[in-house]
Amino acid sequence: MDIEQSCTDIICLILFILYFIGMIAVGIIAFTSGDPRRLVYPTDSNGTICGIDEIAIDKPFLVYFDLTKCSPTKLSCDTPQVCVSECPKKYWFPIPEAEYLDKLNLTVDQIGEPICLDGVDPAMAGFDQEQAIQDNKCAPYVLNSTDVFNRCLPEFIFRVKPDDAFLGQLISIISDSLESASGGVIDEEKIQSGIDFVAGFGGSALVIVEDIRSSWHIILIGIGIGCILCFLWCAIMRFIAGFMVWGSILVLNCLLGAGTALCFFEYRTIRDTETQMEEFRFTLDINYYLRLEKTWLIGAIACGSLFVILLLLTLCLCNRIRIAIALIQEASKSVNAFYSTLFWPLFPFILEMFVIALWALITLYLATATNDEYNLNDLSVIVTNRSIENVQTIICGRAEGVRTIEVLENATDVFCTSNSTYNVSFKYLQFFNLFGFLWLLNFIIGFSHLVLAGTFATYYWTFDKKNIPRVALGGSIWRACRYHLGSIAFGAAIIAIIQFIRILLEYLEVQLKKGKENPVVKYTLKCLKCLFWCLEKFMKFINKNAYIMVAIYGKNFCKSAQKAFFLLMRNIVRVAVVNKITDFLLFLGTLMVTAAIVLIAFFFFAFGQDYAVTSFIATDVINVPSVRYYWVIIFVIAVGTFVVAKLFFGVFDMAVDTLFLCFLEDLERNDGSADRPYFMGKNLMNIVGKKNKLSKEEEW
Repeated sequence: MDIEQSCTDIICLILFILYFIGMIAVGIIAFTSGDPRRLVYPTDSNGTICGIDEIAIDKPFLVYFDLTKCSPTKLSCDTPQVCVSECPKKYWFPIPEAEYLDKLNLTVDQIGEPICLDGVDPAMAGFDQEQAIQDNKCAPYVLNSTDVFNRCLPEFIFRVKPDDAFLGQLISIISDSLESASGGVIDEEKIQSGIDFVAGFGGSALVIVEDIRSSWHIILIGIGIGCILCFLWCAIMRFIAGFMVWGSILVLNCLLGAGTALCFFEYRTIRDTETQMEEFRFTLDINYYLRLEKTWLIGAIACGSLFVILLLLTLCLCNRIRIAIALIQEASKSVNAFYSTLFWPLFPFILEMFVIALWALITLYLATATNDEYNLNDLSVIVTNRSIENVQTIICGRAEGVRTIEVLENATDVFCTSNSTYNVSFKYLQFFNLFGFLWLLNFIIGFSHLVLAGTFATYYWTFDKKNIPRVALGGSIWRACRYHLGSIAFGAAIIAIIQFIRILLEYLEVQLKKGKENPVVKYTLKCLKCLFWCLEKFMKFINKNAYIMVAIYGKNFCKSAQKAFFLLMRNIVRVAVVNKITDFLLFLGTLMVTAAIVLIAFFFFAFGQDYAVTSFIATDVINVPSVRYYWVIIFVIAVGTFVVAKLFFGVFDMAVDTLFLCFLEDLERNDGSADRPYFMGKNLMNIVGKKNKLSKEEEW
């Protein structure tokens, strides 16, 4: 159908462009004020960024003095931290070497030197090692370490098979070292807790990163196979849709019927026995409930009710189910006619990833636009009374914020800490950036929907399918960019506002939990969250169909949304049946493709060593990578395949929705006459009892 096109919702497009310019300004402010290197690169106790700041430019790694001070609750290590040029590769303890060489199976060559703060030289004459450790100027022990994201962590936590005996001896020696330095008794359970925290961190997240890095080619191959399966599923949907739907309905009816009969049989069997059951009670023993006749009676009533309801729905909605199947088959034909539509989602997906990355980067820069304040871990030892003479001086901070602090001369276990204060005005910029991110993201999604809707609408409204334009996708992209960006911005703004309100409600709930909770406010927030969740789902449904109408008629967003809404309301039962059957088939497709890839990946990692697997990208044989957590690789492949399947089947879903709306419009606008023929396929016309009054030569 040739519709005269014109630009729609220009004001919304102008507002969108202005807001985007504002986001660019926020990005400039963020990039000039923040420093995300504070989060990426390690920072020592004085706030010096290792490997970045001038005084530590040649010291990119960070060493923690005492890992036993690491707290699982705080997710931090309350111990001095110092930048070093390389992670220590040897051990050192402040106790005689004879006490730990044999226990740890070490040689003299594996014994290193103590690590101290800048300006403290252990080789200096008169150096008091014990006092330096007590004053937190030197580490109480040094372990062979590996650098992970420029943090030096003990090497033993990355071993594929940790040595429990070695770890036990190490904890004992660390305990002896700390006791030697402090002169007190050290709780080994506390040491174990700190070591477990660091080992858990390194043995899971960090090792997983390395596993993924070494298996990236396997992940890509797995996802690639998933793409092929999705492509095949979309291609054969026209042949298997009817079988899948009617087969599932038949199996479900049979299962419910059999379940009803089984429950009634068990109910009568238990009732006819003379065994007296004890009084009803709550228990975790499921066999107790299976011995109760009421359990089977309730099961029989439930299964029987569902069986009757499903049977009646099947009989009453039989014709509508046939329409849904025919639309799915027609959608498969349209997708096969425009294979390029299957690859179209990659373009908006890349744009979405770019927008997410840009938003995250700006958010990161804004989050690091802070002012550093330097202090001590123990404020009680700071001298404020000038009359006290026995004091010592501690210097904290970097060059631009250096601070000299006087503390009691006998103060021990004192070291510098840094704290960042956030500029309140940047919080509002974060909210501004967040809303812009939501608007941009929904704009890309809306653009993708409108382009696909225009393509599949072209397929439907082409009377002779032999005359379908070969570049329908390109034409749809042109119309969307030339005329309808304003309508896309309008619809995206509505969804973005709702999502932004939902995020604000979550933020408000978190803030209120910090104080005393008010039950009225608590439940009001929950009701509002539920309300806006439902509103978002509803508006996404309206938006999607509004974009289809924009693509068909070229009208503005409001008129298109109104037309789509009332058209769907006049056919609400058909809408429900078509949507649910389509959702079921696409869910089944996503599940089967993902499950198949997971199964292939599992057998590859579990038994791949026994078989030669030829690579798709090389002629050599793929070796199963040596990974510690291969189930994580399988999970990554599963997630990647699931995302790809959603992208592929999202195109199919859009095809069904577009053709369905076109079908409803076709029924209302046309009557099959020569002037107003039906554009639907013969199968659909047969189902709804319609036909075109045309000569055989003109039929399609």
